[in-house]
Amino acid sequence: MRRFSEADYFSLKRVLDVAYEMAGGNTLFQHVTRVVVSQLSKYASTDEDCHKTFMPIDVAIDLDLAAKKPIVTAKMAELLGYRLERLEHAIETAEPLSEKDALAIMDEATALWQMVRAAYADGRVDALEKKQLRLKLHELIRAAQTIISKLDDLDVAR
Repeated sequence: MRRFSEADYFSLKRVLDVAYEMAGGNTLFQHVTRVVVSQLSKYASTDEDCHKTFMPIDVAIDLDLAAKKPIVTAKMAELLGYRLERLEHAIETAEPLSEKDALAIMDEATALWQMVRAAYADGRVDALEKKQLRLKLHELIRAAQTIISKLDDLDVAR
């Protein structure tokens, strides 16, 4: 016997619409996760044939990251009787901007370049290579966003 009501489980589906919207839509979101838009639609659907189709946790965390807010994770915590709170100490202990951050971008860019060369070696990019390239590009963007955040946090002498 399941621990929650059907309404509780369906609330996990309904919250996906909000998360998809905040992530730019499920068509855009599919490029930074491992499933395609048709499957993402099934996760949010309350139609009879999709009642038992729920989003896997790895895709849910990808969605929360893309939405820039833990929408799905917060809903799961709420159902369990918990509330998510931002870890302020994690923000405070983040290392300041350094050469290491620039090297991280260079490493990601180099890895992307190598993947592009390998993908085009046979004259075409297949579906797996396309997905891997998108994921690597997302990692490069994340490294750049880290630098942007650290730049925003810098105390600049005026």
